[in-house]
Amino acid sequence: MTDHERRIVQTARGPVSYREAGSGPALLLLHGIGGNSRSWRCQLEDLSCDWRVVAWDAPGYGETVAADPDLKSYAAVAAALLSALDIDRAQVLGHSMGGVIAQGLAGLFGERVDRLILSGTWTGDGAEGPLGPRWTARLDDRRRMGPEAYGRTRATAMAAAGASSDVVDELAGIASEVPLAGLEPACLVLHHADTRPLARGFAMPVLVLSGAGDGIIAPERSEELTAIIPDARSIRIPGAGHAAYLENPDAYNAEVRGFLAP
Repeated sequence: MTDHERRIVQTARGPVSYREAGSGPALLLLHGIGGNSRSWRCQLEDLSCDWRVVAWDAPGYGETVAADPDLKSYAAVAAALLSALDIDRAQVLGHSMGGVIAQGLAGLFGERVDRLILSGTWTGDGAEGPLGPRWTARLDDRRRMGPEAYGRTRATAMAAAGASSDVVDELAGIASEVPLAGLEPACLVLHHADTRPLARGFAMPVLVLSGAGDGIIAPERSEELTAIIPDARSIRIPGAGHAAYLENPDAYNAEVRGFLAP
């Protein structure tokens, strides 16, 4: 198992931590709410043969600066990271929360995005007012449980039934690192975000991926997202739940390669 060292770069928005491997056209990876840059180990190892793979830590995660809890601010941090790394345009792959942010990046900074892959994600809740029970329960768990118990709870929810113990252990270890200071604003972003007006205007090619057994973002929600985006196509990854990038990385990476191939 390769350990890609966490790096920090100063951006116009403040410090952003990330992991990087490979060279060539840039591929920016945006993790989910229960992840961090470590989530993308299999993609950093495999896809770096053909791309300069950059996996960020979202605002408030890792060593990345906090941001206002809204989609525009989070997308602006992603754009600032690209600029700080001298990347004019990138392929962008966002998973779950990262998929919502990726839609924000593509909609608000479309000149920075060549192709867009949306993984296990949706349009955001599009809700007003304070957080609903879905997110308050998540925050209560994080406050009440120790890091290890919280990580194990999230990993069990993410992985499909029958996932290997190694996969569950890796997911749990990553989720145990989620800081409350990063989780709270991230919940607000997802609670309020509504990417539908942006998604309807996407001009770049878009691929929507989902795990066939995803119990967090049902594949049907990914299909709904696909229907909104002009000319998007949708693929389900077999033998995977919410964390298809780690549960079935061979199939996942093959779909990414096929979509990004020139």
